[in-house]
Amino acid sequence: MCYLEGEFRTGSSDVLLESLAIEGVPEPITFWMSAAQFELWKHTHLTVDVVPGRGAGFSLEAPEGVRFLIRSRLLTEEELASLRH
Repeated sequence: MCYLEGEFRTGSSDVLLESLAIEGVPEPITFWMSAAQFELWKHTHLTVDVVPGRGAGFSLEAPEGVRFLIRSRLLTEEELASLRH
């Protein structure tokens, strides 16, 4: 789900995955996941893509005619090792 900054509360049970500065967007775009979910996905590389289609009802992209698609792959041994350091 995608929300405007401040419309979704995060807390100590959430993990910040990434904060991206995008040209023309005043605030960074942040990606969050619950800590329990992160434990299951921490060995994967996640890519958030925008594709044509119908988004979820509450999500910010819904009226735009697009939806988010998350693609995943297992991290390589080298990627995992670099995260340990």
